Amino acid sequence: MQPAVPKNITHIIFFITIILGLLLLSACQDQTIDPRSWLASPTLTATASATSTETLIPSETPSPTYLPSETPTESLTPPPTSTASNTPEPSLTATLDGSVTVTRTPTITRTATVTRTATRTRMPTRTRFPTFTPSPTRTPTVTLTPTPPLAYFRINNIGPYSMVVSPLKPEAIVSPGEDGLIYVEIMGEDGRSITRQGLDFSNFLGRHVGIAPEIFFELPVQSETGRLTISSLDRYSRSMWLTSVDLVLLSIGRNVITAPQNLNEPYIVRQPYEGNTIQGGLLRVEGLARIRNENPLIIECIDPNRQVICSTQVALTAHSDELSHIPFEVYLSYQVSEPTNVRLTLRQESVTSLPGTISLYSFEITLQP
Repeated sequence: MQPAVPKNITHIIFFITIILGLLLLSACQDQTIDPRSWLASPTLTATASATSTETLIPSETPSPTYLPSETPTESLTPPPTSTASNTPEPSLTATLDGSVTVTRTPTITRTATVTRTATRTRMPTRTRFPTFTPSPTRTPTVTLTPTPPLAYFRINNIGPYSMVVSPLKPEAIVSPGEDGLIYVEIMGEDGRSITRQGLDFSNFLGRHVGIAPEIFFELPVQSETGRLTISSLDRYSRSMWLTSVDLVLLSIGRNVITAPQNLNEPYIVRQPYEGNTIQGGLLRVEGLARIRNENPLIIECIDPNRQVICSTQVALTAHSDELSHIPFEVYLSYQVSEPTNVRLTLRQESVTSLPGTISLYSFEITLQP
């Protein structure tokens, strides 16, 4: 009968047998597969190349090691490209030598190319703003006349039908004639010359001067209607300028002076100008006139012999408060055989019992055949 083996020894032998079995198994296999490696999920880079095969060799550290992959740099170059990739999880394959092979299935890359076609955009054309063109109307447009200047010859301090006694002292703005004289005259109601003076202003030729002469007169009656006239003559004794005012002459008493009515230039000629040369036998005269009565305006061309070469009369309506000067335009037909110096004269005659010219304006032009 064999002696009984203790239980402790039996357990020790069992453990030794297991250990020896494990050692023998280790001798047959150089490496042991860590079961945990089957559960590990490798980390993948989304920008890896299309197909790559990596072999993981188990080391003492149970976690698998992956070789680093290159990450391509994304460059934005036109035309822009958008890429859609479907990347499946890698599969693990165990080999007989105990290595684990990680196989990546080829990545299916879908590349959608977006091509931008340059669109030709037309630049907007500059459109000019429409120009407003007024439509012609049948209503005549009133052209404002510039304010007429003060008269070249004028009496400043005595108005129409002032009652005056001797001596009369008019204040006037005048210019001497080409003979250097200024003529001051008082006429009676029958047309006679009561007094006439030639004031020498030779030193003021071509200039305006102010005068205030004392004019003495005597009357055969107590009172009568008269006219004060101031004028000048050129080298051919043709009237250059003339202004006048009707008065009531008194032998005794005192002066009763009325204010002058209008001191503006009575005649303004726009065509022709002073010194113009006219040819062709037709003279056009255009201008404005401030008439003093109902008599027509007389337009004349007077030669050096004081002969009238041509003349006409223009009937104008009386002025009003709104329109002091009336426009006019006339044509004068003339005949000359050689260039002739004439004085273009505009004047108006009296309508009262006192005859004669009451205002006159003139300048020289040349008429050619």
